[in-house]
Amino acid sequence: MVSLRHFSANAAFYSSMLLLLLSVKVIASNSENDLSEIENFGVNPGNLRMFIHAAELPNDTAAMPLVVVLHGCSQDAKAVAELSGWNKLADLNGFMVLYPQQRTLNNPNTCFNWFVEHDIEKGQGECESVYNMIRFVQANYHINASRIFITGLSAGAAMSVVMAATHPELFNAAAVFAGGAYKIATNARELLVSMRGNTDVSAAGLIEAVITQNPAYLGKYPKMIVYQGMNDPIVNHRNADYIIYQWTGVNHTDTIPEWRQSAFMEMPDITRSVYQDSSSEDVCILYEVRNIGHRLLVNPGNAPDEGGKTGLFGVDRGFHSTFQTARDFGLIITKTD
Repeated sequence: MVSLRHFSANAAFYSSMLLLLLSVKVIASNSENDLSEIENFGVNPGNLRMFIHAAELPNDTAAMPLVVVLHGCSQDAKAVAELSGWNKLADLNGFMVLYPQQRTLNNPNTCFNWFVEHDIEKGQGECESVYNMIRFVQANYHINASRIFITGLSAGAAMSVVMAATHPELFNAAAVFAGGAYKIATNARELLVSMRGNTDVSAAGLIEAVITQNPAYLGKYPKMIVYQGMNDPIVNHRNADYIIYQWTGVNHTDTIPEWRQSAFMEMPDITRSVYQDSSSEDVCILYEVRNIGHRLLVNPGNAPDEGGKTGLFGVDRGFHSTFQTARDFGLIITKTD
């Protein structure tokens, strides 16, 4: 057996690689849906699991973007990877995907606890676990620190907003599908009220909830991209308004969009509104989608702009919302850009 002491000149390097290898458990192979579990990513106060999908890149010095994807209730990392199609886009466009996963011990429906106060405060609970996963990836992979994004569905969407609120310096943008504003609920009773869209809260209160997480922060807040089904029976469409109030507020712009496009991409059920700051930079993008309920728009197929999986949480309308999100993140450059 060869001891690492024989490589003393590179001891730190070999120790780091050994730790990474011991931490990774591959649960699939040779597929766009491959996921590897990282079992020892650091401090884990939220008791979450961590999975990654790393694109195979040529040997060069370019740092990869990172997309963090948070699943919805009754899902796990594998299910949301197949539903959304993020791994295919990662392989085609050279970025990495991180999938935090809830445990039934924390929530019997495997929902992220976006409404439990000790899980949504900076430095605590599930919020801190997701943060430490990102730090692990940054420490062990060649990641572009200025191109880190987060997205999620339903409870995962609301938890994505939590992460953007508690660590605004970390993310370039967030995209949420049927989510909720930060601290729109901090207990189970408020959860039910907020999901119905009946929360009695002011825009000023929503803005203050974000600002108090980092009171000395003077940098930019992440761009917020919101998808909301207008007839969603689980998450009322008013929740999209609350998110827009909150994130236009922290970005110091008003709630009137600079432009609004009906029948976006020739899809009659999709309206896209863009909110910009005084420098004409997009700070919020809102997609209002009719006739889908509590489901993700997917477009299964083999073309680069196709993907995702139909089922309980996915509906094929010829529009791949994950691809559009990747475009809004700036991860995909097409001839029409």
